[in-house]
Amino acid sequence: MARYGRQLRALLLWIGLGAVLLAGCGTATRPGGATGGHGPDEAAHGHTHSDGDTAHSHGEEWTLPHIHGLGFTRDGKQLMVPAHIGLFVASEGSWRRGDGPEHDYMGFSASDDGFYSSGHPAPSATGLANPLGLVKSTDGGKTLVQFGFAGESDFHLMGVGYQNHAIYVLNPAQNSKLAPGMHRSLDNGKTWQQSSVRGLTAAPFAIAVHPTQPNIVALATEQGLLLSSDHGDQFEPVESSGPVTAVAFSPDGTQLVFGSTELFQYALATKQVKPISTPTLVEDERITHIAVNPTQPTALAFATTALNIFHTPAGGQAWQQLASNGSTTNLDQAGGQ
Repeated sequence: MARYGRQLRALLLWIGLGAVLLAGCGTATRPGGATGGHGPDEAAHGHTHSDGDTAHSHGEEWTLPHIHGLGFTRDGKQLMVPAHIGLFVASEGSWRRGDGPEHDYMGFSASDDGFYSSGHPAPSATGLANPLGLVKSTDGGKTLVQFGFAGESDFHLMGVGYQNHAIYVLNPAQNSKLAPGMHRSLDNGKTWQQSSVRGLTAAPFAIAVHPTQPNIVALATEQGLLLSSDHGDQFEPVESSGPVTAVAFSPDGTQLVFGSTELFQYALATKQVKPISTPTLVEDERITHIAVNPTQPTALAFATTALNIFHTPAGGQAWQQLASNGSTTNLDQAGGQ
């Protein structure tokens, strides 16, 4: 019990560290000294919408102040990007605002029927507690279904199985149901079980849940990629050569795509790691979010701390830059990398 207590205390520290650094609360320097991401004070005291946190449009182009996740819709035709001041969508050669209020989605996780999230309600929203707790939308963000913890918890680190909808959260503080630590729900938040997280010895940055097998969960951490097959009770290292800051499962669950400054692919059956040709990132730029297209497994996208978004339709053979320093680009005009 003493050993588990030490692991739990360390986990709480790492949850805060991971959130501040890479889960939407780190500070990413833009040209000219502007910042993209939440500073430590905002991370500690809740997010606010300042005058600077506004998406500006120029025709079909937008400027995104932050990027809090990535996810493809079930048909694979739309890439959803929660951007602190609402949801944005890249589809069919252009960008548009998503449907619904401009909620500050955190812990954003796409599913085959919509998306799950946490975060904070839009300033214009009425009847929603702050923070949102655990919510889900099946209509592109027009409406939210609440599954608990409204007014209590903001889950920055959360993962959901794309098809099985198994929910895993790293809870930073005691709420009405959950102690601090990692927890899972297999019934949309009706019941929860706590995971022991044995083997976790470094700051976690992201969670990925197997699309069909709810017992399999991966963690991107400061010391590498970890994988569990027993609902997060025991984690084993997959790749430990350096930090891994983002991770996602392939649609069929046979592969993990992960990385920090470049992308790799891990085959669960053979345990082989292969590199994916990746656009060159600038110094200190890190990958923060990865999404794999559910209808075209070779198509994937990733976002970075510099507010860049890249997309490849063919497993890294060619890349399009969809956003540069937060400024979106029409897809039909994006050049290859």
